[in-house]
Amino acid sequence: PRLGDILQKLAPFLKMYGEYVKNFDRAMDMVNTCMQRSSPFKDVVQNIQKQEVCGNLTLQHHMLEPVQRIPRYELLLKDYLKKLPEESPDRKDAEKSLELISTAANHSNAAIRKMVSTKCLMK
Repeated sequence: PRLGDILQKLAPFLKMYGEYVKNFDRAMDMVNTCMQRSSPFKDVVQNIQKQEVCGNLTLQHHMLEPVQRIPRYELLLKDYLKKLPEESPDRKDAEKSLELISTAANHSNAAIRKMVSTKCLMK
């Protein structure tokens, strides 16, 4: 019956996604390079991707999931708050959670902008 209090407790940990996001392009490039240069690596990855638990998704798709997580939480909370009655006991916690998650989203977006600007400088 309540989400706000739970997400509020977990929200501070979401800032670490900024580091993941900041290094995402480099990690993706590294995986793609290793797949091209090493047949054994490519075979292992492809064998794992064929497993039912992977849901027919590539490693790269799975690597994208954490990047999308914070925006999904933010959208979820916004929608939740639209439907949550004003007098709900979860209202204040949900609003605070949205504030914290929005801060984490801004942190991730700043990490992306920093990565992009660093790439531009290095060219």
